[in-house]
Amino acid sequence: LPPAALEPVRQRLDLPPAYILFVGTFEPRKNVSGLLDAYRLLLADLPDAPPLVLAGPRGWLFDETFAKAARLGLGERVLWRENIPQADLPALYNLAAVLVLPSYYEGFGFPPLEAMACGTIPVVSDRSSLPEVVGPVGLQAAPDDPAALAAALWRALTDAPWRAQMRRAGLERAAAFTWARTARTALSVYRAALN
Repeated sequence: LPPAALEPVRQRLDLPPAYILFVGTFEPRKNVSGLLDAYRLLLADLPDAPPLVLAGPRGWLFDETFAKAARLGLGERVLWRENIPQADLPALYNLAAVLVLPSYYEGFGFPPLEAMACGTIPVVSDRSSLPEVVGPVGLQAAPDDPAALAAALWRALTDAPWRAQMRRAGLERAAAFTWARTARTALSVYRAALN
């Protein structure tokens, strides 16, 4: 999106100039707790890392996750943004330095796909459907390994030539996911099941 479309959203949502973005419900399967551990490790190696923006609705056990951020001393480095209007999501992705989704389980994983469509590099879990969604784009890490997740975030934030390559690859990969292609794939599965 052009800068003129992004700045009003940045101001309305009170977002910093650069940030690491998580989009999803704050609940255990999304592994926000592990992300907080990884972010703390990242700050130890990269003290000027951008803030972590957690965007989404509260899920079960949210209070424990919120308390953990405070306990880890992350304070104002973690920004909670709830109830983001759907219309603002493209700008939220466009403004992010990197998207991180360290889930233990995802049914499909729309946030990495949406991020790639906006030119944002995904760092995702190596579990469930996420490797299939991102393919060779971005980085994958075990959700139960905060050090590996921190290392992936470090590279995604600091390796400019790689970032440029991944940005292009992400845009191409996202373009391959269309509803028409999904319908053709589903139809072929149904036909195979009938035979």
